[in-house]
Amino acid sequence: MEAVIRQEVGWILAQQLPSGAVVTAYPGRPKIVPYFANLALYGLAAWGLSLPRVRAYLDWYLAHMERPDRYGVTGTVYDYYLERKSIGEGVGDAASTEVPAYSYDSSDSYAATFLTLVRCYCEASGDREWVAHHLPELELVAGAMLATLQKDNLTLARPDWKVKYLMDNCEVYQGLKDYAWLLARVRGYAGEARMPNGHLEAEGEKKVSKYAQEAGRYAALAARVKDAIQAKMLLDGGYCPAIYRAGLRRRPNWKKWYPDALAQLFPIITGVLTPREEAARRLYANFLRNYPHWYRQTAPENFITTLVVYTAALMEDRWRVRQYVEGLEENIIARGHPWPYHAAEAGILLLALKTYLAGGVKV
Repeated sequence: MEAVIRQEVGWILAQQLPSGAVVTAYPGRPKIVPYFANLALYGLAAWGLSLPRVRAYLDWYLAHMERPDRYGVTGTVYDYYLERKSIGEGVGDAASTEVPAYSYDSSDSYAATFLTLVRCYCEASGDREWVAHHLPELELVAGAMLATLQKDNLTLARPDWKVKYLMDNCEVYQGLKDYAWLLARVRGYAGEARMPNGHLEAEGEKKVSKYAQEAGRYAALAARVKDAIQAKMLLDGGYCPAIYRAGLRRRPNWKKWYPDALAQLFPIITGVLTPREEAARRLYANFLRNYPHWYRQTAPENFITTLVVYTAALMEDRWRVRQYVEGLEENIIARGHPWPYHAAEAGILLLALKTYLAGGVKV
């Protein structure tokens, strides 16, 4: 598996532009999709590899925040297209121009997964100074994540898209927890910046107190989102993939892959359920009953996302992890990473391998 790790790290880095952005190689027209870029770099940060390149992307993201965007939300980032400046120059080189699409798939998930990536970077690098320096911008990102939070403690995907998705809200739960963690670490960083006599300046004491309060507030918000997911989206041995206008809940159709079946794994992926909980075991067992041979789907024509193998690694389903990775080596990696495999898939694969080699359950 070491060879796979090296290859995928190198391939993810090859998708990064000089600006720091990470490209999703859609056939015919590559595109910068911040959500996918966040997931791609999870893998590098988890392994503690090429961290300056991860930081370059974090800087790119913050530099491209809207204040506000077309929906009136501050702290979001649009998708971007790449336009060639002249014929014959390759997309992704310094001659390509990043052109905003003036749209994004979701305001909640883009922001939430970015905050999770910042935590991954901070844990791997110990770079609390970067977090402290960019805290005003990170507060805007957290605000974008919560811009569509409703009274029931669930978020809409986007201000103009009045649907509460299970996947998005699981990512919001994780993003809130990770932002609370970051604030607690910044509190510690501020606390270390003492005067020669060992005491904090009055301003420093205020900052430490503020960060502690904010960390507690976001942790409490995370708990409320988790409770709302469990109270409002759990039904019939699984979770409803979405809640629509007027509270209409759609029962999970396990035979429908997206979003229904895939969404069932997100409570495990994001920590809403811990892998050793009986509820997580039942959920994964239901998934296996409906997709017993998922690990065989590693060819471009029937490719199944690496989010599934990450779930399997978390659930210590080691045999299926090995089978999937072997198939992926043969059908995707050895063939030059054909679509629909892209950088985010590689990033999640690296997370899965990190979990697998660590022995299973994510701490």
